[in-house]
Amino acid sequence: MNPDSGKPYGISAACRVLKVSRAAYYKWLNRKPTAHQLENEAILAYMIELEENNHYIFGVKRLVTYINVETPYHVSHGRVRRIMRRNHIQSSIRVAKRNHKAEKKEYLLANKLYTEDAGHAFHPIGPNRVMVTDCSELTYGIKNEKKLRLSAVKDLYDHRIVGYYVAPTETAQLVTDTIKLAIDNNNGIKPEIVHSDQGSAYTGGMYNTFLAGEGITHSMSRPGTPGDNSPMESFWSAIKTEYFAFEQALSEIEIMKHIKDAIHWYNYERRQDTLNGMTPMEYRNHAVKEIA
Repeated sequence: MNPDSGKPYGISAACRVLKVSRAAYYKWLNRKPTAHQLENEAILAYMIELEENNHYIFGVKRLVTYINVETPYHVSHGRVRRIMRRNHIQSSIRVAKRNHKAEKKEYLLANKLYTEDAGHAFHPIGPNRVMVTDCSELTYGIKNEKKLRLSAVKDLYDHRIVGYYVAPTETAQLVTDTIKLAIDNNNGIKPEIVHSDQGSAYTGGMYNTFLAGEGITHSMSRPGTPGDNSPMESFWSAIKTEYFAFEQALSEIEIMKHIKDAIHWYNYERRQDTLNGMTPMEYRNHAVKEIA
């Protein structure tokens, strides 16, 4: 708009004001998007749909995994980051910064998954060999005033949750019932090692008597070292920040349904970079086929 006359600029006048040639203006006006730009638009549409359907829980790394597995496009982290930045897409989840400062450990106790020389051994060569277990608190009710304990067992090879149990409090009975159910769900196949922290439920006689009777070695984290059971901590973080943060349960019936749905989502739908972009069940089925 010409400030002197209050009338719109003509094309020639507008080009003079903007200091561009008429040829450049018409070239811009008649431009056609490149194949790369069209790809970016398709990728953006997929990203928006995925984020909107999942409460914007995905960051760059997870988006790269899903795009490369579930679309015909192959993208890099830098490309996805640029598309997110240009379109103001941000993950709703902040990843806590890790403290890389080495901590001096005084003793190892009964940790079968850690050595001073090699560090943590969290990558068994096949399924059903090493499992980890832990309990965590979930809340429900109008003001989240009600609580229960969720106990779960995870296979370290394919990351699937093999079994879970729920009780009002964490007891030796709860954790023992959980490992029993995991074995039943695993067609009776017992792991060689089950790892836990040193909570009273896991150091009690009932739990350890059961493991010993089944010929299962009990491995335990070192005191004050939650990283020794980081595979389970990773699971709790995933379902709490990516699922339960968006699902409010008002009753025990609702929270039980949410738990069932969350475990199914984690096992069958949540793709993981450490599993080559597969879900835990996809990775397990792939391993079973290779063994067969």
